[in-house]
Amino acid sequence: MSTEILCGPCGYEDNIKNAKKWCTDCEEGLSKIKDVAISQTCIGHGKRYDLYCSEHDKPLCIDCVDQHKSCSQLVSLDNAATNAKQSTALADLQDTINGAIQNVGRCIKTQERINKEFDQQESLIKKNIQETREKLNQHLDLWEQKLMQNLSTKTAVCKSTYGKILNQLHLADKKLSQLKEELETMKQMASDIQVFLGTREFNKTVSEEIQSIRGMIKSTKYFEIKMETDSSITSLLDCVNRLGILSVEIKNSELEFKGVKLDQAQKQIYAPTGSSNGIVDVQLKQRIRFKATPLWEWYVVSGCLILPNGNYLLADFTVETIVEYSGQGQYVRDITCSGKPYYLTLIDPDRFAVTCFKNNTVEIMNISNAHVQKITTSNECCGIAYEDGKLFVVEKNKGYESNNLSIIKINGQERNVLLMRTDGLMKPRALCYNKDRQELLVCNENDASAAMYKVIIG
Repeated sequence: MSTEILCGPCGYEDNIKNAKKWCTDCEEGLSKIKDVAISQTCIGHGKRYDLYCSEHDKPLCIDCVDQHKSCSQLVSLDNAATNAKQSTALADLQDTINGAIQNVGRCIKTQERINKEFDQQESLIKKNIQETREKLNQHLDLWEQKLMQNLSTKTAVCKSTYGKILNQLHLADKKLSQLKEELETMKQMASDIQVFLGTREFNKTVSEEIQSIRGMIKSTKYFEIKMETDSSITSLLDCVNRLGILSVEIKNSELEFKGVKLDQAQKQIYAPTGSSNGIVDVQLKQRIRFKATPLWEWYVVSGCLILPNGNYLLADFTVETIVEYSGQGQYVRDITCSGKPYYLTLIDPDRFAVTCFKNNTVEIMNISNAHVQKITTSNECCGIAYEDGKLFVVEKNKGYESNNLSIIKINGQERNVLLMRTDGLMKPRALCYNKDRQELLVCNENDASAAMYKVIIG
C-alpha cells in the first residue's frame, strides 16, 4: 500500500495538497516547484554556506572562516536563519518593495498627467498660432479693403477726366472731318467767286476750331497713380520674420520617490534569544543650548523634528517661524509659516508637515525648494503624525506638567519612565524619535534647550 506524501508548506496554511516532489534539503514534500535565483554555495570556494558573520553581514563557507578569525559573532547559518520568514529584515524588504511599487505607480500617474498637460500645451500653442494668423489675415483683409476702395475712388475721378477729354477730341475730329467734306464739295461745285469767299469763311472756322483744340490740349492733365507701402509695414516685413518664438523651459521633475527603507542589513534577522526589541533606556549624546534667531530672542518650542541629514527643526510658537539647526546646535535658517507652528512630522526625505494652531491650517513644506501645500482643518489643530500616505491631525493638546517622559505600551499601560526633571526636563513640549537613526530629541518649552539621546534597544 503506497503512502501519500502531503505538501508541507501548504499544510502550514491548512491547505491539504499532495506533494509532487520531495526536497532533500527541506525534508518535506512540495506541491509546486519554482526556481529561486539564490545560491547557497560560496562563489570564492565553491563550498556550501555553513556559517554567518553578523559583523560583516555575510554568509560563510568553512574556508571563509580564516578571514573572520577576529569576528566574535560567528554563528551557524541555521541559527542565523531561524524565523527568517518572520524577521524584521524580510518585513522591511517587503515594505520597501511595496513602497517602491507604490512610488513607481504614483510616478507613472504623475508622468501620464504631465504628458497629457504637455499635449494640452502643444494644442494651445497650435491654436494660438492659428488665431494669430487669422487675426493677421483679418487685419490685412481690412487694410486691403480700405486701400482698394481708396484706389477705386481716385481712379474713377481720373478716368472721368480722361473720358471728358476723349469726348472733346472726338467732337473736334468729327467737326474737322465735316469741314473737310464741305471744303471738297465747295471746291467741286462752287464758282471761283464762291470758292474765294468761302475759303475765307472756312479759314476762320478752322482757325477757331484749331484754337479751341489747342486750348483744350493745353489744359489737359495726365495722371500717374502710384502706391507707397507704409514704412511701418516695410519695417515689419524687414524686422519680423516669424510669428513667435518657441522655447522649452526645463523645470525640476514633479516625480517623487518617497522615503522607503533601503539597504536593511540582514544581520537584523539574528538577535539573541529573549530579546524584546523594545526601548529599555536612553543615553545622553549631546545637550544643546540653542542660540537666539535673528527674529526673536527667546523661544516657546512647541514641536521638533530630526531631518534625515541630522539637522533639527524647531517650531517656534512665539513667531510664525520654524528654525533649522545643525546637529551641533548652530543656527541654519528660518522657514516662514502662514501661522504659528505647533507640531511637526516627517513625510519623506524631502517633505515635512506642520500644524499652524491658530489659523486651522496644516502646511506641507518641501525642504529643498520651499514649495508649500496648504490643507485647511475644521478646528484648531495641534498634534500631527504621518503613516502610509496619510496625515493624522488632533485638535486637543494634553497637559505636560509632570516633567516626565514615559514609554506607554500599545495597550495603554505605562511601562517605565525614561526621563524626569532630574535629567533636565522642564515642561518638555516637543519630542521626536527617529527609528532609523535610533535618536531621541527632547525639547523643553521655553528655556531654549534641547537634548539628543541615543536610544538603547533591549
